Amino acid sequence: MLKSLLLLSSLLCSPLLAAIELQKTVIGNSTEFRYQWPPEPDLVFQLDNAQIKAQSGTNRRYSAELAEQHVRHQVLLRAVNLQQRGVRVQMSPKNLPFKVTVSGSDSTQVSKVQQELQQVQQQAYQSYLQRDFYYLMKNPTGESFVVPDHVRVQQQSRAALQGVSNAFVELYGKNNIRQISGKISEWVQQIPYLDLSDRQASSGSGFSPPLKVLNEHAGDCDSKAVLYAAILQNIFPKNSFRILYFTDHAVVAAQIPPLDHELTVVLDGITYLVVDPTGPAPTKLGVLATKYQTYLTNRQFTHRSF
Repeated sequence: MLKSLLLLSSLLCSPLLAAIELQKTVIGNSTEFRYQWPPEPDLVFQLDNAQIKAQSGTNRRYSAELAEQHVRHQVLLRAVNLQQRGVRVQMSPKNLPFKVTVSGSDSTQVSKVQQELQQVQQQAYQSYLQRDFYYLMKNPTGESFVVPDHVRVQQQSRAALQGVSNAFVELYGKNNIRQISGKISEWVQQIPYLDLSDRQASSGSGFSPPLKVLNEHAGDCDSKAVLYAAILQNIFPKNSFRILYFTDHAVVAAQIPPLDHELTVVLDGITYLVVDPTGPAPTKLGVLATKYQTYLTNRQFTHRSF
């Protein structure tokens, strides 16, 4: 039974892309999404409302302060058990950067306690990141910064997006990977784009998982790259896909046969076609803005495999 009808219409800035209309209809426990983007045929699929709700909540923003509190608590619990005669464990005050000092008369025992507490500290920080779906990334210069765990989100979203993948296969088949990947990219580009500040400064606070992107009809470059990769990997599960990170942008590297003039990147012996599905400007397969093409040529990027 039809419960509600929502019509959203968005006209993108670029005159080369036609207006796309999204009609959302709640039917029982699902929501039907119908996209009209002439001259293409209507794209229609359904998503489970419970899964939409699960991904549409407010993302936990990474907090260095809360991360330190979590690590400090875990180290304290372990330090209590390691305290023994001749060994003393001290932690820096809460108003100072976290530091653990181990002292004692038995140097061997002191070294052993130091190593164990260092391991506890590393494990505690990783567990904090994993709990909130974050990942510690290193840029090409070796500097570490925190980003959403896009790979984990993509992997956990694929089942919920199977209906989207099936809808594209019904329209375009899957015998021509270049055709269907291009159509999916064109569609994702037309979802309104939300800008994202410097990745290293924002800690991925603007990221939205795939179902949230579809439900809110908006997403930043990271969000749209993850959505694109999840839909396409459902169709071609044996192909390899990666996410490429530039300082202020993210794109997809896909195991798709390239044409001679298209941009590619070789990673671990595999040649990938570079795809930018973020929009708002229409971008064909194997094409990047000049700025990012330079970064790609100079290997000024990091990457992860989906």
